[in-house]
Amino acid sequence: MALRRAGARLSTALASSPSLRLLEGRAALIQPHELRPKGIIDQLTGKEVEIGNEDLGAELPNVDLRQEFTAEEIETIQQASDDAGGILVFTNQDPSMTVHHHVAFARQIAAADNTVIEPHAVTLGLPEAPEVLQIVREASAHVVFGENWHSDNSFHEETASYSILRGYEVPRLGVNDTLFSSTEDAYDALSPTMQNLLLDLNAYHSANRAYGEGHGGNSRAAMEKTNTMRFKEDMPILETDVLQPMVRVHPRTGRRSLYASPTFTTHIDGMHEEESKAVLQFVYEWIARPEFCTRVSWHENQVVMWDNRSLQHKGLADDCSERRIVQRVSIRGSSPMNHEGKQFSLTHRVAAAGAGLF
Repeated sequence: MALRRAGARLSTALASSPSLRLLEGRAALIQPHELRPKGIIDQLTGKEVEIGNEDLGAELPNVDLRQEFTAEEIETIQQASDDAGGILVFTNQDPSMTVHHHVAFARQIAAADNTVIEPHAVTLGLPEAPEVLQIVREASAHVVFGENWHSDNSFHEETASYSILRGYEVPRLGVNDTLFSSTEDAYDALSPTMQNLLLDLNAYHSANRAYGEGHGGNSRAAMEKTNTMRFKEDMPILETDVLQPMVRVHPRTGRRSLYASPTFTTHIDGMHEEESKAVLQFVYEWIARPEFCTRVSWHENQVVMWDNRSLQHKGLADDCSERRIVQRVSIRGSSPMNHEGKQFSLTHRVAAAGAGLF
């Protein structure tokens, strides 16, 4: 597998480390094109899905997530994520893996960064593991939770670093895949003029846009189509929106990425509504271009970890005839930083915008 970037820290500091056993068998994402159903349409866009970023992501077939890892091993996993553009697929997980193993692994990743797991701000977690968001899509439900592009928890003051998703009950292979876009590659491909325009722009992100009442096309509507996803009684996150840079800098790699999404972003600060809409629409369409995107097909006992600071993702709403259950744990990161080292989400808040369609 050709790594996407040099990974100098891995090749020097960890070159002779026992932790490198975790990388044995590392390979590019398996893309089972021939096994995927043909002609299935993404019901959100009305189009067939196209991807062209075959180098994005890596599979690690020899990492047993039930184990306790050393600090060095956790750094190896995080460096492998950096090298793969932010997507690691842990295949071949033992069927005995439980939700408690899932949480324990997430806690080890969080502890390495001196942070914690971030329970979902709106949805109740599992009774036996409150940190876990169980995402249920019932058979024939036509509103899908997270079906448009987004970065997890971008409406928080301190946004998600990593999310770790486990396939619990998955449809046949190639259906309801997760799509990923490298927002770092997307930024790099912009003209210098557009890069400079976006660098100093900031936009508001809103939980209420996706989870507020009043619209049939948001994640709240998807939750209401299930019998198991429940809202918390107290949801203060719906009351205020936070300001984030349109271009954020990754704290580990220094790479810049586009940080605005049709799911959570409401408007660009300091622009007229028409101007803001035009710039945001360009960014959304740019991020979704096939050359920046890949997709992960699901198997039971598969776990995917992605870096929200490098990527956006969406759940593909194609064939919705089978039930799908996945379980997610997200890790609290830091307040996003722009190219000048400035952060806004801790100090800039406004009353929440109304709920909106994706």
